[in-house]
Amino acid sequence: MEKEKKRPCPARMAYETLVKAFEKLDIAKTERETCWQFMNCPSQTYTRCPAYLRESGRRCWLLAGTFSGKKPFCIYCITMKDCKECKFYKKTRQNL
Repeated sequence: MEKEKKRPCPARMAYETLVKAFEKLDIAKTERETCWQFMNCPSQTYTRCPAYLRESGRRCWLLAGTFSGKKPFCIYCITMKDCKECKFYKKTRQNL
């Protein structure tokens, strides 16, 4: 008598596929440049930045910039009226 092969569980297969996809996203996420790297912010400045403290270096305008609803922390906001003028903002939004 031949043993019947167990069929893979579709739910388990879907779960494993999603885990692999999210692992790839995490790898890509860690390899992307943050705002303080792109803008070459001094370490004494970016280590106090809300975007740095919340590990949101790809969405800095929401925490440290003109879209935060507070006084901007970003040192480059002094010369710009709006984050939409920022090279990093434009680059990041282009890659979405």
